[in-house]
Amino acid sequence: MADGLQINPDKELKFRLELKKQIPTTIRLYNPTAAELAFKVKTTAPKKYCVKPNTGFIAPGATQIVHVIMQAQRDWPADVAGCKDKFLVQSVASGGVTDFTELFAKGKEGIKESKLRVAYTQPAPPPSPVPEGEEDTRTEDTAATAQSRMPSDVPGLQRELERFRIKNESLSADLNASLRTKDGAARGFSLLHLLITAIVAFIIGRYL
Repeated sequence: MADGLQINPDKELKFRLELKKQIPTTIRLYNPTAAELAFKVKTTAPKKYCVKPNTGFIAPGATQIVHVIMQAQRDWPADVAGCKDKFLVQSVASGGVTDFTELFAKGKEGIKESKLRVAYTQPAPPPSPVPEGEEDTRTEDTAATAQSRMPSDVPGLQRELERFRIKNESLSADLNASLRTKDGAARGFSLLHLLITAIVAFIIGRYL
């Protein structure tokens, strides 16, 4: 904190770094003294940051918000882990003088300075595409949908399959009796019997 002018933050200016976006932050300047103070904000990287206002006057007991915007970055800075950019906040009692060149002339006595280093922070994580609690609901809905697709009358289906099996056995017995003496026909029946048996097994395995 500079003598006279109170600066917040007073040591580190943080930017929530995101690529291809302008990143804003603020500096709060408060004048707790009984005299009007003039201020000036400088940076070591003027092409990278936009400062508004970068100069001005603060009445006794008043506050001035300085907006700092970091220009959109196409690539991650090489010094992202330890940025070397800095800001310098200068203040001095105006004494009625309005010329900033005169107020902040190099070597002039009474100028107070405060340095702020730049720090990058990670952006907030994106919101989850599935709201909290909805994932469990979807699981329940999936289970309910699968349940609704199951046959509603399982005992009735079992009885139908049993009657089909008995009828198939009776038909097989009649065909065996009539085609027992015909070897070629018997082989054809065996293939027919295997086909019917496979269909019955598939139906039973599919619905039970």
